[in-house]
Amino acid sequence: MEFQEDVNLDDFKDYLIAYLRNAHQEDIVMDNEVVVVDLNNLYYYGLMEFVDYLIHNPQKGIDFIKECYESAYFTLKNEYPKNFIISVKNLPKIFKTNKNGKLFTVEDIKSNTLGKIVEFEGIIVMASKIRPILKKAYYFCPKCGKSMIKEVDFLKIEEEKEYCECKSELNLIEEKSTYTDFQEIKVQQPLDLMDNPEEPPKYITVFLENSPGIYAGRVKITGIPVKIKKSKKLPIYEIYVKALHCEVLDGEVKVKITREDVKNIEKIAKRKDVVDILADRLIPEIKGHSAIKKAVFLQQIKGVKKPGKRADIHILLITDPGIGKTVILRKIAEIPGNLYGSVTTATGVGLTAAVVREKTEIGEDTWVIKPGLLVKAHKGTACIDELTVNKDLQSYVLEAMESQTIHISKGGINAKLPAECAILAACNPRWGRFNPEVSVAEQINIPAPLLSRFDLIFPIRDESDRDKDKDIAEYIIDLHRAYLDEKINKKMGLDYLEIDGVKIDKEFIIKYIHYARQKKPIISEKAKELFVKYYVEMRKRHQITARQLEASIRIAEAHAKAKLKDVVDEEDAKEAINIITECLKEIAYDPETGTFDVDKILGVSKKERDKLTTVYEIIKELSEKSELVEHEDIVEEAKNKGIKENEVENIIKKLIKYGDIDEPKPGRYRLL
Repeated sequence: MEFQEDVNLDDFKDYLIAYLRNAHQEDIVMDNEVVVVDLNNLYYYGLMEFVDYLIHNPQKGIDFIKECYESAYFTLKNEYPKNFIISVKNLPKIFKTNKNGKLFTVEDIKSNTLGKIVEFEGIIVMASKIRPILKKAYYFCPKCGKSMIKEVDFLKIEEEKEYCECKSELNLIEEKSTYTDFQEIKVQQPLDLMDNPEEPPKYITVFLENSPGIYAGRVKITGIPVKIKKSKKLPIYEIYVKALHCEVLDGEVKVKITREDVKNIEKIAKRKDVVDILADRLIPEIKGHSAIKKAVFLQQIKGVKKPGKRADIHILLITDPGIGKTVILRKIAEIPGNLYGSVTTATGVGLTAAVVREKTEIGEDTWVIKPGLLVKAHKGTACIDELTVNKDLQSYVLEAMESQTIHISKGGINAKLPAECAILAACNPRWGRFNPEVSVAEQINIPAPLLSRFDLIFPIRDESDRDKDKDIAEYIIDLHRAYLDEKINKKMGLDYLEIDGVKIDKEFIIKYIHYARQKKPIISEKAKELFVKYYVEMRKRHQITARQLEASIRIAEAHAKAKLKDVVDEEDAKEAINIITECLKEIAYDPETGTFDVDKILGVSKKERDKLTTVYEIIKELSEKSELVEHEDIVEEAKNKGIKENEVENIIKKLIKYGDIDEPKPGRYRLL
């Protein structure tokens, strides 16, 4: 649209007053201090030329809206408003796109946009604490007694002295001056809005006046790019954005889905094996492990969000070395909105949020918040590698899994940052290989409270099997060949697979996941009966907890969404129960009793607890005869009760570890 410079604003006055009186009646009645004008609504009200003028002349345009708002206010209240601020948001679509017809982004903010209104999305990577800034300066002349009020432009960093008509220097009277809440944020261009996500992300600093305090998340900013000279020698400037409006978005990444995409998605969704196909295609680089792939695929779709109940599914992978856990995590991190981080290189605040003193563009050092991985992955999945490497970092992850928020209180900043994300974590067993005979808690350095928050825990074992090993070896070699040979690539379907005339590639799966997330299926009566029956039977035989039931509900909802259903039916409930059962088989099965022992996951199984109690009682009885109990006597008594000597050794070590007994002399024990 070509900009018309010669515009007579009076031509729009009556229309604009009428619009403001109707559209902003509530603002007038409630005497709201901040009045936000929707430019898209204004455009389609018929004021296209004025919106065009406003975008190219922001200050004059906003002053004119202010003048018209005062008139609209007067027609309703018969008086003029005292203190109010005009803000604008939501540019019409024609002004939201760049010259290539794509959505305007941070990288489009260049010299040709200076002084015009732009709108773009960004993810906050740094936010300062709120500071008061001078907005209207009240000056007083000590010589002639005159006073004057002047609007202050905070971007003019050099302090300018003000003079009276009598040529005397004016004094600033701070008590009579007006201040506003000021905040500085630095935003990064979202990866999903970058032409090439592999390129380094683009950043820009944004100045917010009248800020309520925004510290994290995805934001939509309507503002004016301005230049500030940074070099004293050369006429070189830095570009910043003076925000007129800043809206915090829900964090959900918006993926563009066309009608053709919807048609293909609904076509593929009709297949019975749709979940298996998409789960396998999500991580084609890994051979097999279908149950894990399916669980991770359903994790991306999520359950149904309800008040007080999380929709996110948390998964932990305990893998033998060389299985390819990092490949799985990095592949999932490629989905827009997801992030990858390794505990080997991360810090606690790198996972949550850091509060540090830092020099900002305006002013001296101040406290700023730098959101970490879990906050940036809000509404997505945080892929955390090597979870057990640093035990100190695990408490940070627990808070996010527990409350889905991160609390910050430091340097005058008290904020609650949203961290509503699914956790896909991976680690290696403590002794190199996973041992199904030993509890999960003993094999990985993860405390029980954190371990219990995972809905699914999958050990991925490196077991020798001739046929399986042959298949894997051939697959890995073909994988290397496929990158150089088009025929092999097509045969393996690494880039895409064509099913029912639909091209199933990474882009299609991402669109499918985001389309399926919109569904909100309700649990049917038959599915409810199945869940109740499963829970009652499993409680009676295997002592499962309500956590397993909650997890199965989330998985069933995700499965129903994956099939684009409006109801969670028996098929979805059975699939969820199968996934939970498959998981329990791997980590909680007791071959001696033929049952699942959930306590075995978190540390001490029921069978082991009984043996611990037996040995403790033996030591207690023997200590009545002598304060120090001999090792041989304990072994002898335990043997009579069916406990082997090597088991007694382990039990004694655990009783010492738990603080029930100690060993003041070698081979002699006493109760504590």
